[in-house]
Amino acid sequence: MPVSVLIAEDHALTGLGTRAAVDAMFGFEVVESVANGIEAIAAIKRHKPDCAVLDLVMPGASGLEVLIEARRWSPQTRMVVITGSPSAAVFRQLVDNGVDGIFLKSAPIEELCQGLSEVVAGRRVIARGASVILARSDAGSGLSRREIEVLQSIARGLSNSGIADRLGISPKTVDRHRTNLMRKLKVHSTATLLVRAMRDGLIDV
Repeated sequence: MPVSVLIAEDHALTGLGTRAAVDAMFGFEVVESVANGIEAIAAIKRHKPDCAVLDLVMPGASGLEVLIEARRWSPQTRMVVITGSPSAAVFRQLVDNGVDGIFLKSAPIEELCQGLSEVVAGRRVIARGASVILARSDAGSGLSRREIEVLQSIARGLSNSGIADRLGISPKTVDRHRTNLMRKLKVHSTATLLVRAMRDGLIDV
């Protein structure tokens, strides 16, 4: 059986190039390509592929959000994130949430292909350029998985009650997470929280 791969990329040319490169790999098969994070979560749930290659910044849901949510439906899928906007903070969040590979769009496509072979063999692969950036990190902001979910919901304009309904927690718990987010990111308002999170690559624009 070939290694099944799902690709999530909202830029058509990049997506086509990635698909062509993966399809050309011996023993690999792209089962579907999608153009946003919500479609990616649904496709991973549907196909349960061996590997998912996710753009970091996509409409609907970011690569980080897809990684977190899709693991609920397909825990065996190896998750790889590629990005053209490297950020030490978001790389740390990806690693802390169990990403299996991080690659930069500026690197040669051969690096991604070689890395995918290693990832499906069970290894975690952080591409050289991403490793250099990650090494300069101070271990990021230390946000928990739930705090990331709350942050993403705040960025979408949801109220505390709306976030509570979406995540199945109480508004009081949401308020506590919001307070912790501001403390960890060293800000004092929702506006500056979102600016800081955007700058560090924790939310998509």
